[in-house]
Amino acid sequence: MDKDLLFKTIPELAKLIKSKKVSPVEVTQNYLKAIEKDSPKLNAFATVTTELAIKEAKLAETEINNGNYRGTLHGIPYAAKDLFSVKGYPTTWGSGVYKEQQFDYDAEVIKRLRNAGAILIGKTAMSELAGGPPFATATGACRTPWDLSRWSGGSSSGSGASVAAGLCMFALGTETWGSIMTPSSYCGISGLRPTFGRIPRTGAMPLSWTMDKIGPMARAAEDCAIVFNAIQGHSPDDPFSIDAPFSFNKKKLMERVSQLKVCFVKEDYDKFGEVEVGKAFSEALQVFKTFGIVVEEVQLPEFPYEPVATTIITAEEASIFEPIVRDGRVKDLIDPERRGEVLGGQTITAVDYLKCLRLVTQMRADFDKIFKSYDVILGPSTLTTAPPIDAKMSDVFKGGNVIEAAENLIGIPAISIPCGFDKKKLPIGLKIIGKHFDEKTILELAAAFQMATDWHKRKPVVK
Repeated sequence: MDKDLLFKTIPELAKLIKSKKVSPVEVTQNYLKAIEKDSPKLNAFATVTTELAIKEAKLAETEINNGNYRGTLHGIPYAAKDLFSVKGYPTTWGSGVYKEQQFDYDAEVIKRLRNAGAILIGKTAMSELAGGPPFATATGACRTPWDLSRWSGGSSSGSGASVAAGLCMFALGTETWGSIMTPSSYCGISGLRPTFGRIPRTGAMPLSWTMDKIGPMARAAEDCAIVFNAIQGHSPDDPFSIDAPFSFNKKKLMERVSQLKVCFVKEDYDKFGEVEVGKAFSEALQVFKTFGIVVEEVQLPEFPYEPVATTIITAEEASIFEPIVRDGRVKDLIDPERRGEVLGGQTITAVDYLKCLRLVTQMRADFDKIFKSYDVILGPSTLTTAPPIDAKMSDVFKGGNVIEAAENLIGIPAISIPCGFDKKKLPIGLKIIGKHFDEKTILELAAAFQMATDWHKRKPVVK
């Protein structure tokens, strides 16, 4: 097994594949060996699609050898969270309730990646129905490869762990409220949560119709940009999906980012998080200042962000999962609090739900005012590093970081990138938040940060 091959960026590996210095079959076999060795320690995969991966790798190799190179993702192995339908394989949504579930079609993002020549190597583990504490998953608590006694984050837990451990080149995750940012931070990788609607959700498990987003999780910001470009854009099967311009170019990158107007949100790390996270964030701000950027503090508009997000998600998931309430299967959900949430959501009134939706409209208007003065907002991806597997979530998520609820409510994009490590050698994440449809700016600023630092190049050793 060639470990150096496993930890390359997409452009690095694509160059080798295009020049026929390595073959898609060779690369895929290396990743399959790595999965066999390390995934059981991490609980990173729900299903390994070995037969499909080898078939797609052989097809990619034949096409490339015949001069039919499709582009940068041709021959690149990836994984997808187990809430995306893949024809011929289980799609369990992280739950024993749906362990027999299969669909006879592929999710739209799976189709788009197949058209780009990417190779699906497996379906990654996830929190049950995309929510809950570490134990709330049918595949066992997923662990960060930096410390197997600690959680990789939810709900895209397996996607974060598999990329960080070198078990795939990139993975697809989803976020309703922190489910890309958190595992990206805990696992020390780059994760992009695009603008709501930029990537079609056809064939993906819904949790919240108004807040669900799909995004790529990879080693570097540039990798995220490449994958995002391949899967973004309108689909007639998803009425929420949107076409919008996108480009990403590293030429004259520093010149462009030096002109950006940047602000940050101050957090209370003593009360809600860890002081070491705050220190790493302060040091990250100094990196941006070396680009010639002036970074100013900003205050968030006053809204009950977290109660509004909780109400909307709970009401919408109660509607989505009403069938398991009717037939009694809700009792089989792993987490008792989640069972109560799905049942309790049935009692939220239309009046309260609509009030929350109206507040979201006001939030958008107030954030638009911030983005008239600034191009991006900076903040920590999480206020803590990866917690122990058996930690109580109330002790981990104590509050603070309210901007995360705000971002997801109004549907603006963000990227989490590594910005340091704490004394326990656990990764710390930096979040760059942008205005609607401005993935270009946040990706360019993230790439500039990664050109000036090497946090994203660090590799864990899975023991």
